[in-house]
Amino acid sequence: MRSHNSCPQYPPFRRHRLAVAGLAALALCVLAGYRSPAFAAEQLPKSILQEYKKCFSASSCTSCHDRIGAQHSKTFHAQSFSDPLFRGQYFKELLPAAEKDPELYREAERCMACHSPVDHLVVGGRIVSEDQINPDWSGVGCAFCHSIVGYDGEMPGNGNYISKPSRECVYGPFVEKTGWHHYYSELHTKSEFCAICHNGVNRHGLEIKSTFTEWKNSPYAKRNIQCQDCHMNAIGFLPEGKPVYEEGCAANPSLDFCQAPDRPRIYSHRFPGAHSRSQILGSGDITLRMETEKPFVSPGDELKIHVYVNNLRAGHKMPSGSADLRQIWLELDAYDGAERIPIPASSKEADPYDVTGRGPSDDEVIGEDIPKGTRIYRAILIDRGNRQTLSSYNAVKILFDNRLNAAEIRKETYFFRVPDTVKGGITLKASLNYLPYPSAFSRQFGLPKQETYPFASTSIEMPLK
Repeated sequence: MRSHNSCPQYPPFRRHRLAVAGLAALALCVLAGYRSPAFAAEQLPKSILQEYKKCFSASSCTSCHDRIGAQHSKTFHAQSFSDPLFRGQYFKELLPAAEKDPELYREAERCMACHSPVDHLVVGGRIVSEDQINPDWSGVGCAFCHSIVGYDGEMPGNGNYISKPSRECVYGPFVEKTGWHHYYSELHTKSEFCAICHNGVNRHGLEIKSTFTEWKNSPYAKRNIQCQDCHMNAIGFLPEGKPVYEEGCAANPSLDFCQAPDRPRIYSHRFPGAHSRSQILGSGDITLRMETEKPFVSPGDELKIHVYVNNLRAGHKMPSGSADLRQIWLELDAYDGAERIPIPASSKEADPYDVTGRGPSDDEVIGEDIPKGTRIYRAILIDRGNRQTLSSYNAVKILFDNRLNAAEIRKETYFFRVPDTVKGGITLKASLNYLPYPSAFSRQFGLPKQETYPFASTSIEMPLK
């Protein structure tokens, strides 16, 4: 097998404009700057497709990288096409809309460029039927990410990767010189790599996915803490500000043909994030702290309560990604024995979208998913008709955005009158919750209500004076 020194040298942050190689080179899986070819998979000879599968099929990687392959198989990267919500919006909403508005086909190409990139490349971008999807390489597979040599243009985003698939030159983060197919790519260690698909601008010029931009403006970027340091370490966040990585061999050491050294840093391929329950539950990404002006209560007291929402561990806004869909909200309740008394939030904004139930579209969009009167952290996108939209490709403006900034501690103040009938004191409980997308969105595609995840909670016992 060719040593890594025979792989072409690609400067990691220089944009690449490379020509598409011919079919003979494709048969050898050596493509120079492969981007949206003008031929479809069914036009390729069967022998070439077989060679192509060897490059991009996940099974061709897991024979050696079984542990990493098992991690990846359970991720939303692997399920980025098979996800019912994506397929529902793409095939039942976006494509029918594109028949009436052909400009939307460009949006559809951008969607598929990141949700099933190999299919996008092979069919030349235009995917209008699930029959065009090859199950051997749908989703975001191992070999695809490790074929990326750069991005086209000044900045990464909207799926502007340049892919050079090769079984001999597989690009990754290890700097050691080796004699097998690995070739060091600095880009794979940087947030710019993730930004290729996790930042996006729609046809109206509106940045609808801004996770990379948020990171770029955060203290994490200034400290040179990259996306991979959080989302590819062993536990999915930074305890005490430092990543904790797995150790060992990236390949299966029991196989003679999979020779690789033990390494002090192995990047996890679980990719915990907003779709990952383990990332939400108990991760400590966001924490709560509560204070009152005195430690006890009396009947009829007027309490001022401060709740501090700490987003210190996140390198981007919360929620991030598809901010038109994702919701985080803070509930504060008082308990007089078994009786629960919700404490409503007061609006701090000129437009009261920071409290549920006060936005003009809240009944339609949020419905019963989130209790009314609670503090909510969200972005509201509107379309050309000034209506809130959950279809980001139709958005022309971000009307409201009070999401938690990276490393921000947000102070929320509540007021509560202790009941005159209080008997055994009061318990205050604050809880922070997360909803990936509202029921109003999933119902459009015949999908069940999404589960709510608790982020964090804290409580204070306040006895009677």
